[in-house]
Parts: sequence; C-alpha cells; structure tokens
Amino acid sequence: MRGFLRRVRPERMATQLGLLFVIALLTSSVIAAVWLQNVGALIHPLSRSHVLSVLATAVETTRRMPPEAAAAFLADVSDAATRLWVADTADVPAFEMRPEERAAARDLLARAGLRDGTPIFMQLERVTGDHARAFFLSPAGWAPLRLRTSIQLPSGDWLNAIQHPSGGYEWQRILAYSLPVSTLPVLLVVLFSIYRVVRPIKRLAQHAERFSRGETVPPLAVAGPLEARELTASFNTMQQRIARHMHTRTRMLAAISHDLNTPITALRLQVELMTPSDARDDMLESLNELRYMVNETLAFVRGDAVVEATSMVSLNALVDDLLRRYTLMGKPVRWAHAEPVQCQCRPVALKRALTNLIDNALHYGGDASVSLMLEASQAIVLEVLDHGPGIAPEMLEQVFEPFVQGRGQNDRAQRHAGLGSGAPRGVEPDDDAPRGIAPSGVAPIAVAPHGVAASSVAPITGAPNSVAPGGLEPSAVAPHDTPGLGLGLAIARSNIHAHGGELTLENRPPAGLCAVIRLPPGGIRT
Repeated sequence: MRGFLRRVRPERMATQLGLLFVIALLTSSVIAAVWLQNVGALIHPLSRSHVLSVLATAVETTRRMPPEAAAAFLADVSDAATRLWVADTADVPAFEMRPEERAAARDLLARAGLRDGTPIFMQLERVTGDHARAFFLSPAGWAPLRLRTSIQLPSGDWLNAIQHPSGGYEWQRILAYSLPVSTLPVLLVVLFSIYRVVRPIKRLAQHAERFSRGETVPPLAVAGPLEARELTASFNTMQQRIARHMHTRTRMLAAISHDLNTPITALRLQVELMTPSDARDDMLESLNELRYMVNETLAFVRGDAVVEATSMVSLNALVDDLLRRYTLMGKPVRWAHAEPVQCQCRPVALKRALTNLIDNALHYGGDASVSLMLEASQAIVLEVLDHGPGIAPEMLEQVFEPFVQGRGQNDRAQRHAGLGSGAPRGVEPDDDAPRGIAPSGVAPIAVAPHGVAASSVAPITGAPNSVAPGGLEPSAVAPHDTPGLGLGLAIARSNIHAHGGELTLENRPPAGLCAVIRLPPGGIRT
C-alpha cells in the first residue's frame, strides 16, 4: 500500500498543496453533511408547515362533515404527494416516536384544535422503508422522505395520511451548487498563493543546479514571502562567497604556476648551454618530465575554477571532429555513426574527457571504438570500448582517484592503467618503466608576469607545437606513449560530473574495458 501511494503521489509541491486543499474541502463538506444529517432538521421548514396544514384541514373537515361526504372530500384532495382516507384502524401502529416526530405531533394538535392526549402516531421514513436518518452517502440516504400519520377522530375512526415532504437538505442540489461556487474561487486564490510560494523555490532550484555545474548565474531577485526572500538572500550570499573563493584560488594558481616554472625554465636554459652529453640529455629529459608533471597537476586543480560557456552542439559533429586527428595519425579508432544528437554542453571540456578515454584505450587496449546512442529515457550515452585485458573489478572505481598509477608495464597491462588507471596512490612506479617526456603538442608553461597564467606565454624551448585533438588546448592532451600522473580519468570524470552526467568503467568480455559516459537528456539543464 505504501509503495502504491508513493507511485501515485504527485512530485511537485504546487500539485501536492492543491490536491491537499481539494481533499480538505471535500472532507469538510462530508463532515458538515454527516453532522446535519444526524442533528439537523430532516424536513424543509416550508414543506413541514404545508404538511401540518393539510393534516389540520383534513381533521377539521372530517369532524364537521358526514362520513360519506368526508370520504369524498378526502379522495378529491388526495394526489400523488398526499393520500388521505378514514379507516377503522390506524395505518401507523403504536410505537415510540422519535424527537422530530413528537415535535410534529404536538404542532398538529395545536393546529387542529385537538385536546391533549388525542392519539396521534407519526412515522417519518424513507420511501424504501429505511430509517429517515440513513447515511446520506448510502443509497437509502438519497431516497425521498415519506411521512405516515394516523390520528384518532372523536368518532373513534382513524384519519390516515401518507405524505411526501421535501427534505431539509437535498444533497444533490446542495453539493452541486456549493462545491463549484465555494470551491473554485477559493481554489484559485489558494493556487495563486501557492504559486507565489513555489515560484521562488523553483527558480532557486534551477539557479542552484546551474551554479553546481560551474555556470555563472546572476544573483536572484529577492521576492515572494518572507521565508522565500530569506532563502534567496542566503543563496545569493553563498554564491558570492563561493565565486570570491574561486577567483582567489585562480589567482593563487596563476602565482604558483609562475613560481614553479621560473626555476624550471632557468635550469633548462643552463642545461641547454652545457656541452652535449648523455648527462645533459638526461637532465633535459628530467626537466621536461618535471614541467609536464607541474602542467598536468595545475591543470587538474585549475579545472574546477575555469568556467567554459555552455552551448548547444551536435555530438555527432563533435566526435567526428575529435576523431579526425586520430584517423590522420593512422590510429585504430572506429566510430559507429549514430542518429543526430543535440546536447547542451561545454564542448572543450567534453572533448578533453573523450580524448583522455580514447588515449587510454589506445595505449593499453591497442584500439578504440566510439559509439553514441540515446536511451529510452532520452539520456545520452557515449561509449569508448577497447580490446585490452581490462582491469580487476575491485579497481573499476579506484582508478578514478587522482594520482593512481600502475607499477610497471606488465602491471599496467593487467590493470589497464595509464592516465588515471593502475595501482593505488602512493605505489612507486617500476624502475624499468619508461620516463615520461612532454609531448610535442604540449605547450610548456613559461615565465610570465606575476598573476598571469604562464601557459599563455610562448615557450622558450624550440619544441615544435602541434594542434591538439578537436581544438583542445595543448596542455590538455597527454602523450600517447608516456605513462601519466594518474589524472586522466579523474579529469574526465570531473568534466562529465560538471555536465550532470556520470562516467563509469565496465569490463566487457570478450572485448576489453568500456568507458561509459551518461549525460542527462538534452545535456546540461538550464
């Protein structure tokens, strides 16, 4: 029962409040009807007066006229609603009358001028024979009323009558009139009030969702009830504090980039002036590796602070553009073309995530197959599948942590390590593992004025520059043949989370590892 109620219960606050109000109105109407049915007058006052007047007239007539003339008169005045006749016996047997029946009998005695103690029996019931105060929602409660009366005349005969008075509360008419007239205006006022309460909360939820995705949103207008205004003002304050913190962090990272790359560049200049030798080449290689480590670490930390504008793009075109570079390089990358899919996203961030996953698949799986599809829920699914050995099930989630690497080439092959894959952090790499060098397409971070990102300054070295896949910044691309710092998968998942999606890894025998990206329908919700 609880599960059924959970399924049929509306989700929106406005719908819930409106439904509760309608239920409250209906419940109050039912309570009022039940109370009146058990306590209120059963016969309408005008109908009661008419019924008693007819009976008093009939009594007076039968007392003054001969029996034959009285019988003819009673037959003439009888109709479908009233039947009068004189008989030797009472039609209503003697019984203990109810309060409303005793009150009607007393009024009849006074109207007819009969002496106190004259036998009168009045029985109010439904035409079905049920109790007059039957529950109004039952079939008997909706049946018309019937009043049966027996009055003993001075001659000893009995004047019997069957009448059909109008009920005091005809619920069909009352509810048909009162519910629309009383409920609709009040419901409109309540819905307007609910709208004033819910609208600021809904707007706040939308802005909070956008802000959580890293978008820059203007402060919300403070409007609505006091509680809604206080909530909106608190959100605006929180947003300003977080933005100020992020700005401070960005400036700090720019300063760190400058401070770290200044001695590295100075050392490189000194080493390049040395006489060519194996030691000189080894030091240059170590400096390149150190510079690459600094660049990747700062890029990962800075990723949360850099805000890219969202736009509606074609994912098919985005993937085509990204894979064109791999095709020109002769890399075994396959692309299963799909139906056109539009997505609200950050193109560069999404390309960077796909680049890390494809490079990972190529390095440790030997190939990569990219597919795009829509689920029944209209969620967007991107998959990058390779034919490598996969990784151990217990490592499927751990490899997303920053700085998780493999121990060596054999261990990497077994665990599908690489950019963001491998052994737990803190495990030292194998001594025989090849050293990482800065890729030709990675622009080194050079010396820049204090407070300016050093990556914006042209490199000092003569390393050739190339274009990263899909228009990415060169610093976002890791070398294909060099073990990274264990940041690739962490960066990819961070970028996908910023889109409101999820990135998971799955072993799919007989193939290898599959990276599955799931984005919400339509992409980032704004």
